[in-house]
This record gives sequence, C-alpha cells and structure tokens, in this order.
Amino acid sequence: MNLYTISIFLITYLICSINPAIILCKRKTGEDIRKLGSGNAGTANAMRVLGKPLGTLVIILDIAKVFLSFIIVTGVGKVFNQDTDVTLKSIFIVASVIGHCFPAYYGFRGGKGVIVGITTAVILDKKIALVCIIVGFIVLLITRIASLGTLSGLALYVIMTIIMMPKYIFPILISALIVMFKHRANIQRLVAKQESKLW
Repeated sequence: MNLYTISIFLITYLICSINPAIILCKRKTGEDIRKLGSGNAGTANAMRVLGKPLGTLVIILDIAKVFLSFIIVTGVGKVFNQDTDVTLKSIFIVASVIGHCFPAYYGFRGGKGVIVGITTAVILDKKIALVCIIVGFIVLLITRIASLGTLSGLALYVIMTIIMMPKYIFPILISALIVMFKHRANIQRLVAKQESKLW
C-alpha cells in the first residue's frame, strides 16, 4: 500500500458510499428506506417504495457516482504519473462495491451492489458486460426471479473474467463474493424454492 493506492481506494469508497435511495426516500417520506419494503437500500426497493420515476433516478445516480469516481481516480493516476492501469482499475472495482454495500455514512448498511457492479463491469469491458447483462435478463424473463437473473449474470461474468481478463480475477472475485453475501437471504430462498417472482 502507498499514497497512490490509498488515495484511489478512499476517493472511490467515499463517493460510492453515497446512497441515492436512502437520500431520496428520506426527502420524500421522512423514512429510512431500509425500514420499508424489502429493507434494502438499492434500486429494486427504491422502485417499490418510491415509484418508477424516483426509482429510475436512483439507478441514474448510482451509475453516475461510479463514473464520477472513475473520472476522479483516473485524474489522480495522472497526478501520480500512472496510467489507467490494472492496479487503478482493480482498486476502483473493489472500492466501488464496498462503498455501495458498506457505506460509512449510513452505518455500513447499503445496497446489494448490482447496479454499481454492472457499471464497473461496463467500465472494465463493455462487450463482456453486455453479454452477462443479456444472459441475466433472459434468466429473469424465463424464471421471473430477479435475484436468479442477477446471480446468473454474475456467475457468467466471473467465468468470462477468468477466461478473457485473468489479470482482473482477484478484484472481480472479491466483488462477486460481496454481492453474493448481500444476496445471502435470496440464495437461501432460492435453494428452498421460496424466492418470490416479479409477476
């Protein structure tokens, strides 16, 4: 660890710790979204609790915070005479997911990392990300189970990373494990065949 890597991690973590779902729900209802609906501070629950317009805004803001942090840490890399290298992207990926899932501003209780994870995947490689998004969406359409679509896309992304981007396998594995941990209740319900369907 040095000043360069610490700076990248902290900037990304602190920006991605900002949770639009919590902020917008508090402004609209005066309530903590983590006490409403499914209890998750993420986009799916925001759609459920706040409605589609504000839920869509949550998605946009979650995506925006990831891109903003990447732009800033890329600038930091240039200050340290470092290009957008594997080290920068690896730290950025992990810090983004940790920040969203375990935000310092909200008692380390955040969302499940789906939108943030997808956004980092797009930044890393658009084609691989698109394939996994399509597969996840197909699984969702067939099963009507959101968590199964998410986890299927995630599993495929890990596999494709091992095959096509092995230099990023460690940050991707760490991030994938965090997202799976946040979905542990969903996984338990899937195993018990008790996970609810969207329609």
